[in-house]
Amino acid sequence: MSGHARPKTPSAVPPERLAEILDIAEDGIVTVNLRREVVLFNRGAARIFGYAPAEILGRPLEDLLPLADRPNHAAQVDGFSRGPDVSRVMGDRRVVAGRRKDGTAFPAEVTISKLEHGGEPLLTAIVRDATVRKKYEDALVQMNQELEERVRARTAELAERNLQLAQKNEENELFVYSVSHDLRSPLVNLEGFSDELRLSQGDLEKLLRDPAIPADVRDRATDLVTAGMGESITFIRAAVARLSRIIDALLRLSRAGRVEYHPKTLGMNALVRRVVDALHNTTTEKGATIVVGDLPAAWADPTAVDQVFANLVGNALNYLDPARPGRIEVGGREGADGPDGSPDPAANTYWVADNGLGIPAPHLPKLFQPFQRLHADRAPGEGIGLAIVRRILGRVGGTIRAESVPGAGSTFFVTLPAGRSGGPGPSREDAG
Repeated sequence: MSGHARPKTPSAVPPERLAEILDIAEDGIVTVNLRREVVLFNRGAARIFGYAPAEILGRPLEDLLPLADRPNHAAQVDGFSRGPDVSRVMGDRRVVAGRRKDGTAFPAEVTISKLEHGGEPLLTAIVRDATVRKKYEDALVQMNQELEERVRARTAELAERNLQLAQKNEENELFVYSVSHDLRSPLVNLEGFSDELRLSQGDLEKLLRDPAIPADVRDRATDLVTAGMGESITFIRAAVARLSRIIDALLRLSRAGRVEYHPKTLGMNALVRRVVDALHNTTTEKGATIVVGDLPAAWADPTAVDQVFANLVGNALNYLDPARPGRIEVGGREGADGPDGSPDPAANTYWVADNGLGIPAPHLPKLFQPFQRLHADRAPGEGIGLAIVRRILGRVGGTIRAESVPGAGSTFFVTLPAGRSGGPGPSREDAG
């Protein structure tokens, strides 16, 4: 006889005990026969539907459905009872409508199964009141709809503001162009009159050399003509020349917003090399070295990008520190940093770095504003170049920013849309 006790086989749950378990279940359990008569209605179902079991047993299942759902329900039940499926598992739970004893409808989650008992198929529905869940779902749908509506309204508002801004920019550019153009005519007259005054001054100086003029009169007149008149004419001519430069700068800034650009894939190495070659004499005079790294391709207008790098490299040459040999580096890399710091593969980054005089931190925020100048004695101009560069880059989908350390040098970072490939014919980089 073995020393190990044989494990006991679990006994089956008695039918009366099973009925008790089903009756106390939280979910409603409703069983019907093929005639759709209710044969089981537990306490969970009584709590959900409001009927006592004695009130509903033997009645048609349709009494638990809203009036609108009753006509089609018989065919649905018959189709399920004759079909191959024996159940719809919880993952396939459907939300349908139920009807309480007081006539109110409510959303319900229903899982249906069928089994055969005593040779007769029985259909059992496990029902759960989904009113609370439906309430939250409806609230979520409404919130999403409201959010979508707010997004649409905000998008339309931003589009309208962008349109207004574009119109305002166009009006401003047209105004600047018109005013600058209209100022050109009187400015030319002022310049011509100042030339006439200079000639008249020379004629007066010749007349004053006449010995017939009394000495005291001649000395006084000579002082007025050479000192007073001559100094005034010099100031007038200087002011006219400066005003002429400002008008030219305004016209250039205006044109930068109106020029039509035609982007294409640019071979940036060839483009920058042409810029550097064009500045060869200035580079030699400054005793500087310009190093150009390997630059990724860009998608932009060649004339616009040429103007950008000509300005940046030219500025770097103008503001080198005479106390040490000048060095300028033009570099680039694929990719860029987006506004939130995340990588942006649709753009490439380029930089122009120098070891020049540098820019004090308080001046950096104003660097790309028109008519802002630092180290004005180092190079001619009206401080319009970087403003034009920023406007050009904005129009071709690029950006610009600067980092600088006074006495150590500056670096200007430019982003441009990445070069594209494909289209008809073999893909290649355009030399620009």
